[in-house]
Amino acid sequence: MDVKVLDAILAADERVRFVSVLGSDLKTVASKAREGLKLEEGRKYSDGLLVNLAAPVVLGTLSKFTGKCGNLICAGVRYDDVTFIFFKLGETYVVVCTEAGPPYIIMQRIEEKLQI
Repeated sequence: MDVKVLDAILAADERVRFVSVLGSDLKTVASKAREGLKLEEGRKYSDGLLVNLAAPVVLGTLSKFTGKCGNLICAGVRYDDVTFIFFKLGETYVVVCTEAGPPYIIMQRIEEKLQI
């Protein structure tokens, strides 16, 4: 995946902190963090580590619904401190880590960038 796509996703909304592209094996193919971000005080894990921990669990669970619901397009998971947005693009996944909050507007902006 082109680095320009990572930049476009980071530019889609100022709340996007980190974006990662995963292969079909859920291993990172490419990733990029917003420039200038530092680990916030009290936060134990970096965005990249959180994505690597969350992606297999969430995507593994969501893949179980493919037969009944069709192909995954996108999904948002919201926690107190972070929001994850997952997109399926062919055989790859794009995982976006954002500031905490409702993911819907950010999802829409990223979908426009990815032309989903």
